[in-house]
Amino acid sequence: MDSRLIGKWHERSIDETVDIFDACPPRIKISFLESGYYFCDPNCVFEQDGYLCYEINDADNRRVYRIRYCEGKLKGCFTQYGETTPLLLERIADVPEDKPYCFLPPDAIIPKSEKTRLELLQVFSEYDRDKECSYTDTFVLDGEVPQVLEQYNYSEILKGLDRTKDEIVFGLLDFVCDHFQHDGRHSFGTDCSIEALILFCEKNNGKMNCRGLAILLASLLRMNGIKARHITCMPYEDPFDDCHVVVDCLLPSGSRIMLDPTFRAYLKDQYGAYVSLAHLRRILTQGEPIFENASAGYNGTGFPREYYREYMTKNTFRFSRCTLSKNGIDGWKEGFPYIELIPKGFPAERFSESKRSGFVNNDIAFWKM
Repeated sequence: MDSRLIGKWHERSIDETVDIFDACPPRIKISFLESGYYFCDPNCVFEQDGYLCYEINDADNRRVYRIRYCEGKLKGCFTQYGETTPLLLERIADVPEDKPYCFLPPDAIIPKSEKTRLELLQVFSEYDRDKECSYTDTFVLDGEVPQVLEQYNYSEILKGLDRTKDEIVFGLLDFVCDHFQHDGRHSFGTDCSIEALILFCEKNNGKMNCRGLAILLASLLRMNGIKARHITCMPYEDPFDDCHVVVDCLLPSGSRIMLDPTFRAYLKDQYGAYVSLAHLRRILTQGEPIFENASAGYNGTGFPREYYREYMTKNTFRFSRCTLSKNGIDGWKEGFPYIELIPKGFPAERFSESKRSGFVNNDIAFWKM
């Protein structure tokens, strides 16, 4: 191993430190400062093609690092969920720390508020539309139908639906919910392509979490020429222990709509207009009624309207999404940042520099499609 790697190094963008020891075979310890896990042993450490490599997490969430010495720093990348993120580590000590693993709970970046969820929406109801955004949105539409869909009579079902009318959207919502249900305990792993999501459900009693259901529905919509993307809906506090993922869709008729495959649901307002996510936030803030579709329900049971209202009041404080909407994509992709919409007055300065780089204050820019 290159002796110049020995020491303690810090990667600022992800706030991790790495202690590299003078040992054969190579030995390191990793500390995750943001989450409070210190001096963790990786799954494995090895050298390959001039790089020091190490791996963490279980198979579904595996992250593989590759670093090497370059001009006084360590440069490289890590790969996770099929995406590659560059790394730049700076030396903070010549001698590595060899301490036992420990967990030190970090202070919350944004602690839970004493205000109610509704009060938080009302206090932070506005956005800053004067701020410009420099990203580009891309939708990859149409494409070949994966063979796995034919096991569910997909082509036969599509024959009865007109792609130029809104019925295609509601038909695809029914298709997903007829065959797959929600279970928040089942994350879908590293591959979020249509084929992989369906295979995951088949191995897990036909169920997966809200993120997997939303990604699957959005992918099927785009495969039929309809602009759609999954949106992560989050609360005020950070870190949080629960969020929700739904679909933001542009109907063939031109209306915008939120689709929630976890609850087989879409909503209308008191005037009978379809409700988008941006519209839902305003409705909840102003205390207006919402009306679900007749077939809405959770895993074959009825629709819990009051619970859903409270749940979405909590989870419409912040939103995040990809800027590349394509089958198999969930997260940052080179040239296509992952962005998060935050309201005016939200204490963004408490977050890391890398996290803040994805913040968007202009709601019109965030919701453009």
